[in-house]
Amino acid sequence: MHTLEMKKRGFIKNKVMEAIITQNVENATLIPLTHLYQPTFKSDGAWGIRSQHLPNVIYAVKFPFNEIFCCTCEWALQRNMWKHQIVVILTCIDIFQEDIIHYCGTWYGSHRGGLGHMFVDP
Repeated sequence: MHTLEMKKRGFIKNKVMEAIITQNVENATLIPLTHLYQPTFKSDGAWGIRSQHLPNVIYAVKFPFNEIFCCTCEWALQRNMWKHQIVVILTCIDIFQEDIIHYCGTWYGSHRGGLGHMFVDP
């Protein structure tokens, strides 16, 4: 019954999105914690993530729990979930990587937008 209710609400696996999110979660875990800068008044509440490939570039991640395109990297500006957002989420709250994959790897998670739903929807 629980599975049927989940499917009715749109939590249907999207295998393409699930593969992308799984890869992004794996990439997020490879970002050293020394590359993360906690939000400050000066940064307007945004986290800073130093690029691994371009050391002079720091991406700003703002409100990763509410907006899906909240990072200043090119991939996220195209409305995609990216490793910079995921590493901030994993740093801020106690959540399993599998939960991010489960939510964002479904039709609902990839089309509904906003990660705030991940914390309130079953």
